[in-house]
Amino acid sequence: MKKLPLKFRDPLIFLGLLIIVPSCIYFISMNFGDQRVHIEKKQWNPAEAADYGIDPQLLKKASEYIETRLPMARGMVIIRNGKTVHEKYYWKGGPKEIDYLHSLNGPIMHALIGIAMEKQLLSGPDQTLKDFFPDSFQKDENLTITDLLRIQTSLIWGEGGPDYWELFFSSDRISASIQALFSERGEPNSAANFAVNFLLAEIIRIASSKSVFEFADQYLFAPLGITTLSEIKEKDGLLDPFIGFELRTLDLAKFGYLVLKNGVWQDKRIIPAGWIEMITKEFRSGSWGGWHSDKIGKTETIMAMGEGGQYIVLAPGLDMLVAVSSKGLFPLSENSGYKQLFQLIFQVSDEQLAQQQAAIDPGERPYYEPNFIYATEVPEEIRRFFQNLAEDIATQDINRILYHYAKGYETKDANMGWLDDLFLKDEDYQSMYGFWRKIFYGGSGDLEFVHIEKIRIDGNRAYLRGSLKYSYANMNEGSFGWFPLENLIKLRGRWLWFGSPSYGAVLDRDEYFDAEISEGLDNFIDECGLALTGAPGKKEAICFSEGFLQNGLQQEQIQKLLQPLLSKDHAAEVHITSAAESGVEALLEGYIENSLIGTIRLPPGIKIVKQDNRWKWLGNGVE
Repeated sequence: MKKLPLKFRDPLIFLGLLIIVPSCIYFISMNFGDQRVHIEKKQWNPAEAADYGIDPQLLKKASEYIETRLPMARGMVIIRNGKTVHEKYYWKGGPKEIDYLHSLNGPIMHALIGIAMEKQLLSGPDQTLKDFFPDSFQKDENLTITDLLRIQTSLIWGEGGPDYWELFFSSDRISASIQALFSERGEPNSAANFAVNFLLAEIIRIASSKSVFEFADQYLFAPLGITTLSEIKEKDGLLDPFIGFELRTLDLAKFGYLVLKNGVWQDKRIIPAGWIEMITKEFRSGSWGGWHSDKIGKTETIMAMGEGGQYIVLAPGLDMLVAVSSKGLFPLSENSGYKQLFQLIFQVSDEQLAQQQAAIDPGERPYYEPNFIYATEVPEEIRRFFQNLAEDIATQDINRILYHYAKGYETKDANMGWLDDLFLKDEDYQSMYGFWRKIFYGGSGDLEFVHIEKIRIDGNRAYLRGSLKYSYANMNEGSFGWFPLENLIKLRGRWLWFGSPSYGAVLDRDEYFDAEISEGLDNFIDECGLALTGAPGKKEAICFSEGFLQNGLQQEQIQKLLQPLLSKDHAAEVHITSAAESGVEALLEGYIENSLIGTIRLPPGIKIVKQDNRWKWLGNGVE
């Protein structure tokens, strides 16, 4: 066989590599990686936005808003008149990435209860809970399914929600959830919504003899072409009814479209019509948990949201919906920027707002309030510091900007030699020389978001961990204007930038924010902290007391709860935020980091005890 001439062979090899290499990268990333590389395409009923009355430039503006101001957002899907007019993923998100729904579990549970009633597995919304949990109710208690559906409280997720973790670490979740529905004053407590969703899941399990995930797959998700839960199960992923559902952005959009269309999907009824109509009226009155009415500009919407940044926003008058998913490992503050995103999207239907935008003088630079994204409680005075900083940055007045920096902010420059002594220094808290100049080099911009992961205030100093995102006229420092937070100092009653620890690696250690503990306790956490989670390589015999008991759970049962929640990609770490030590016993508070649902609080009230001259996990001793 004749060989191709060299002048033809080399270009063909080059073309072949040009096709094969990107294809391999895409295939590996989609099937074996974390879905950070993907081809932008609409997966379901694709259409062009302009063909359905939406300005593509408006969508571009909304996408830019996510890319610059919403670091937790991972994906957004917009459906108009039954067509996907926008589907895009952000911040290392992708079409296959799944996220926990948090509060969005509620609307899905409402739909599943309606389906169970239509199939006559439940007699109706007035059926009493005693029918399902006879051993957990007294004779005079007549709570019904309707009572469960009507409970709506402020939700606390993660490290800051002690009531939630009491339920999570309970040996009898049903009884604990029923007790959590009402406090001593007869009002729902902060964990009531999680208790409600768990009890609704248990009602479905008892009535149908299927887990809530199997029931949802068969009667809700499969008809919509959603295979996410089945895929999770095939990979031995976590399916815990107390934690709830994990879904993709497109899954949220499909579910939202089903509700928008009164429970009908492709001419087939999935949710009973009467049920949708009834709860839609209740949605508008705001009396049912999970959904509420909201007016965005002139657009009347029905919105459901999860604390971590999961949203389904329905606009029935426009036959339109927006679904957003986020890497929600913790609750977001009320002003986290998502409401502004929806205002941008629905702006097309608000003529008055559009006229106001057009009337802005092109030479006038409007001030945009930063998005505040907090993973922990942040004092109002710290929030005001960033608010004032943002306003002064927007003025582009360098003197007003410098007003936020302490005089000792600048530090040594290794290249300055004897000139070092001209600069005021602090041996413990220093910033790189000229750092503020690098931040604002080329002209100041907007402060787009403030992301605070951790904060510890000690007297007149505040230690912060997180990041700031700036926009610039000429940005040539930092990674897309993203800079790490530094520390603050209070002088004359006013917080000022004070730089970072002189040893930069300290800020990378979570221990920097942990409680001061004795050397013995520190050694115990290093050696036996992860034994509580069943981490491999830990000698349980030397880490647990013989009588370990936590709310009726043995050590193996605690480990069984925790192991599915630990990330395989990142090593878990145990941190202690409080330790009350008294001789041979210590009461610990803290959390486990790098889990799939954010930070997992240590079991409430857990103790360690000194036995055989060493510390061991004891539990709280409660049956």
